[in-house]
Parts: sequence; C-alpha cells; structure tokens
Amino acid sequence: MDGVAPQFLGSLLAVAALVALTYIMGFRQAGKLESEAEARELFRLAPGGFEPADLALDHDGAAAIARDEQGRVAVLVPHGNQFVVRPVKGGAAITARGGSLLIADMPRLRLHLGDNARHWVGTRARGWATTDSNANSG
Repeated sequence: MDGVAPQFLGSLLAVAALVALTYIMGFRQAGKLESEAEARELFRLAPGGFEPADLALDHDGAAAIARDEQGRVAVLVPHGNQFVVRPVKGGAAITARGGSLLIADMPRLRLHLGDNARHWVGTRARGWATTDSNANSG
C-alpha cells in the first residue's frame, strides 16, 4: 500500500489543475444574451418551432420571455453557458413585483424587465403540445 498515497495525491493534483484551468479559461460563466436578435434566434431553434411575435430581454441578458402568434409563451433561461427554451404552462399566472416578472409555475425564475414587466402582467399562456425543449447558443 506504499504506492497508494502518492498515486492519490497525484490524481488529486491533476484534478485540481483541471478545475483551475477551466476556471481561468472562463468556463465558469453562465450564458448571456447579447441582443433581442440572439434571443429571437434561440427561440426559433426550439423543437416544434416558436416564432416570437412579442419578446422582452432581461436587463442583465440572463433570460428572455416571448409570446408567439398562437398565444404560447416561453422563456429562455441559462443552462450552463447555453440556453434552454422552457414553455410556460397554459394558464400560468404572470405577475410583476418591483420591475421583475414572476411566473407562477417557475418560482425560481425572475426576469428583470424594469417598466416593461407591466406589459406581461396578466398574460395567460396557451397550452403547448410538447413539454421542455432545448436550444443551444453558439
């Protein structure tokens, strides 16, 4: 068992070096939406198609909300450094509090839209035929 300790220490140092390298290279950062055009394109990539007729981008670029012509509502949320399209369930209540938009069936999601949050208050999403769908950025 004399070789176990050095092998363990070597493995531990290798893993620590990989973690440090990924941190230095910037892989720790969450995705950020740079523009409404980028968000619109990511919504379009959703399986089954989603063409935003109305769209609002979070002030920090951390998320977006959109409505299509059929009245379906979806949000674009970060998943690592990518984004995922999450359909809003039909009839889910959308409210505003202090410039932030809150969606009843997504309690951890808070879109910071400022005065634009009022525009989305009372929106009732129509049902989706599918559940969750993914859209990759870049």
